[in-house]
Amino acid sequence: MKKNNLIEILIIVVSISILSIITYKQFALAQAKSRDLQRKSDLREFSKVIRMYFADYGKLPEEELINSLWGKSFVDGDYEYAKSVPKEKVGDKEYCYQKGGDGVSFKMFAEFENKNDFDCKKDGQLCGGIKYCYTDIIYVNKTTE
Repeated sequence: MKKNNLIEILIIVVSISILSIITYKQFALAQAKSRDLQRKSDLREFSKVIRMYFADYGKLPEEELINSLWGKSFVDGDYEYAKSVPKEKVGDKEYCYQKGGDGVSFKMFAEFENKNDFDCKKDGQLCGGIKYCYTDIIYVNKTTE
């Protein structure tokens, strides 16, 4: 009888361990999806700052300027465009900004943790010599939702 009880307890422990592993992986995936969603939101919100700059100067800010501001404030003269520019780093990749050749569009780049995200392109696009899976093209004369 003792041998049967030991086997039953062993089966229960193994079952709980397997369920714990599955649950942990799903929880980690949910966290990664949440952080990726925050990245999209950060870049969309910051694109409004770029549009304000465009409205003031009639041109897009230089790539070097914006790409040096991640995690800092964006101040031009006495005007503060952004108290805190979003900052994110996945691996060795920070956010990236790139002006469009047409003068009225720009791209915002981020790397995602969840490579299965619909917006994460497997082939990626380059910004500053680094390949990113997420690219958002924004036009200064169109509203964002």
